[in-house]
Amino acid sequence: MNSVIAAERAVQDLPFMGRAIDVDTHEMIPFHMWGTFFGEDIAAKLAACESSPLLTGLGENSNVRPDIAADNAVITYETTQILKGCGAPGAIDLARRAEVMDMQGVDRALVFPGFGLVGYVMANTPEFARTVIGLPYSVEESRDLGHAIIRASNEWAVRSNAGDSARRLSTVGLITTESVTGMIEQARALIARGIRALWIPSGTPPADTSPADPAFDPFWQMLADNDVASLLHIGTDSTFSNPMWSNNVAAFVPFGSSAEFILSPYAGATMHSAAEYFITTMVLGGVFERFPTLRFGALELGAQWLGPLADRLDIWAGVFPKALTGVLSMKPSEYVARNVRVAPFHFEPIDLFFERHPDLASCFCFSSDYPHVEGGKEAKRRFAERLERLGPEVMEKFFVSNGAWLLPERA
Repeated sequence: MNSVIAAERAVQDLPFMGRAIDVDTHEMIPFHMWGTFFGEDIAAKLAACESSPLLTGLGENSNVRPDIAADNAVITYETTQILKGCGAPGAIDLARRAEVMDMQGVDRALVFPGFGLVGYVMANTPEFARTVIGLPYSVEESRDLGHAIIRASNEWAVRSNAGDSARRLSTVGLITTESVTGMIEQARALIARGIRALWIPSGTPPADTSPADPAFDPFWQMLADNDVASLLHIGTDSTFSNPMWSNNVAAFVPFGSSAEFILSPYAGATMHSAAEYFITTMVLGGVFERFPTLRFGALELGAQWLGPLADRLDIWAGVFPKALTGVLSMKPSEYVARNVRVAPFHFEPIDLFFERHPDLASCFCFSSDYPHVEGGKEAKRRFAERLERLGPEVMEKFFVSNGAWLLPERA
């Protein structure tokens, strides 16, 4: 069998060909094209990024790729399932992403902004921007530039969320969290312009208060009424825990990074902690009780933690029933099953999660992380090989129906 025929058969063999929903993919525009896509003024202020460890030395995940002149890689099984980074087809030009998804066997996908994450880092951790990225700005200047980057990323998301690909791609808008009023105004403006998924930073409590604070109710109501997904994602949680927990331990020293994903056993085992806190407040604070159609996702944070969290919430709700009288009408785990979606990494034993927590079978969703390295090679096939023994109903949930909660089909 020649390689072309083998590749064609490999594509036709993909599980749920043409129907799978991918809840975590990315824009990956290289550094030297930032001016073209996001504005020359902003790009000029980020010149130091070209030599920053945050963007260089990351192998296939590096954004410094001056060798790439255009998004012109041929769309094949290999380039869409194995190749990673800025050179993968559709990483730069989302107009090509639908054809890429056809090759991947994907119908609809969320697209997170890589450039926007730089803005989140600068706005939320401006000291980090100065010391690690090496940008020559004061803390206040870094914060202001971060907000400008976020606005530019949102303009890109709005432009990319229109036209023929809008039914299949949902570009994610970014929300800054200085005040509740500001969050409501940002969400209203982005929703009015067609954005159907919003990324909320999880490293610190939004607007310096609990997400379950009744002051947020108009915000959650707006998202629920408009079928807009509220999303947490790795990369905005670095301020959550004190870094000294891992100080002076040789085994915890990072041996690499992907800008989002710090490579160390300690970082891997704790990356979901901020999301756990966020979801705990949403459940026990009655947010999902008050807004039963609110769509909530915690993505690229693994999935092994969700079952134990649901168990723990049920236990403590049982210990303090009087405190939750009039707040919850169901078990906490039932809100998790109804409202929350997570995406496992390709190396996690997803089949065991379905077996151990059948009550959470609605929560686990397929994601490829395309075109980032963390998504692994041939992730769709690898997930399917783990899940096949559990039968077609579980496969359908994982690849299609669970993800539909975060990406409801557009009319």
